Amino acid sequence: VVLVVAGVVGWNMYRGAKLAEAKEACATAADGVRSQANEYNALLNGDAADAAAVKAEQVKDAKTVESLGKELKASAPEYEGCVAEDAKGLDAATVKLGEQADWYKTHEQSLSKAVRAVIESKAAKTLETAKTNLTAKLDEAAKLLTDSDGKVQDNTTRETLTNAIDAATRLKDANDATKIDKARKTLEDAINGVNASVQAKTDADAQAAAAAAQAQAQAQSAYNGGS
Repeated sequence: VVLVVAGVVGWNMYRGAKLAEAKEACATAADGVRSQANEYNALLNGDAADAAAVKAEQVKDAKTVESLGKELKASAPEYEGCVAEDAKGLDAATVKLGEQADWYKTHEQSLSKAVRAVIESKAAKTLETAKTNLTAKLDEAAKLLTDSDGKVQDNTTRETLTNAIDAATRLKDANDATKIDKARKTLEDAINGVNASVQAKTDADAQAAAAAAQAQAQAQSAYNGGS
């Protein structure tokens, strides 16, 4: 009887120890899942959500938008936790939680890669567009500079345009879309200044011609009257 009782007590102690060990392991695994899930969800609701708003026509490579869309369709595993009451059930839950943690880690990495690809592709498209717009504006400015020679009311506007052309030309091969756009805007302002000065001279010349014609007509009238 004593041996049987001792055996039962020993077994219960062993089973209790295994249960406690299984509970601790499962709790650790559950913490791991929550940590990985938090990182994944932070990315999903943050940078990934912003990147998801980018349209195919806004990027240089439309496949990056398509790849991100596929990543965003991934279904996250359903968290079940450590609800088992015995060591065997808890051990099984620990294994499953480990698999879920791996899922979140793997998909956080692949989603992060897809988000980065969209952001970089959008930046490349923005830079390409900025360079194209600057080149077109430079062509327009060069033509105006030639055509406006001797036709402006204020020649400093042409000097300003020349300086803007020189500055913009130096940025044609730059990799900063913001600086390129700023140079294009400066160039556009200088173009507007020259156009306004050309118009001002045209108006002034027209007024002078009209005044001269009127004066001549009055002189002719006075001459005819005196005759």
